Amino acid sequence: MKENNFNFIKDKKFKKQLWNPIGRAMHDYNMIEENSRIAVGISGGKDSITLLNSLVRVKEISNISFDIIPIHIQTDNRDFAIDEIKEYCNKLELQLHIEKTNIKEIVFGKENENNIKNPCFLCSRMRRGILYKVMKNQNIDKLALGHHKDDIIETFLMNIIYQGNMNIMKPQYYSMEYNVSVIRPLAYVEESSIEKYMGYYSLPILKSDCPFDSDKNSVRKKMKNLINHLSKDKEDIRSTIFNGIKNFREI
Repeated sequence: MKENNFNFIKDKKFKKQLWNPIGRAMHDYNMIEENSRIAVGISGGKDSITLLNSLVRVKEISNISFDIIPIHIQTDNRDFAIDEIKEYCNKLELQLHIEKTNIKEIVFGKENENNIKNPCFLCSRMRRGILYKVMKNQNIDKLALGHHKDDIIETFLMNIIYQGNMNIMKPQYYSMEYNVSVIRPLAYVEESSIEKYMGYYSLPILKSDCPFDSDKNSVRKKMKNLINHLSKDKEDIRSTIFNGIKNFREI
């Protein structure tokens, strides 16, 4: 990798906001091990690109030898849409594996629009299942996902308020069913830091065409708005809630 072309990965400008918390999460949960083969779920959004960069950074500056395999689950036939992300991976000297599916038609097709109560959950489950299948075929033992601190907090609040449980989105866990480890290196990183990083370096983002991503009435959007409102009175509200989750139940 030519260092001059990838200052956005080695640059220390975002050390406090990104690289340090990512390093702590990786250390706390022993996420990266020698000779691991790590699949990276690439949606093409800001979180997955930041995640990919963080793993490339660790591989460049550490003495740990491991493989990075970026995988994109294509939910429809928009071949052109992923081209920029594919080219970006090539520049990182990585080959993007694209798995074509018809998930969008199955979940959001007209004949199903009134029959599926929770299309986002079904879509996520289907994409994850396909990821696991690809991993098994390629002998990959770890799956890295781009969920960040805000995702963990929002999910926890959603579960309490709407489901009546205290289930959490863990930074690391082992799936007995699929015999793989799932890691979330961005678990200690706030979403705002990712947005600043992506914007500062004008890194490529694949715009989502999912109708639920822009739904102002979605439960997740309501949780996000609630946290933003509370942060006006308490700037570090995210860290306070996150630490409360950790103290109540180790994650």
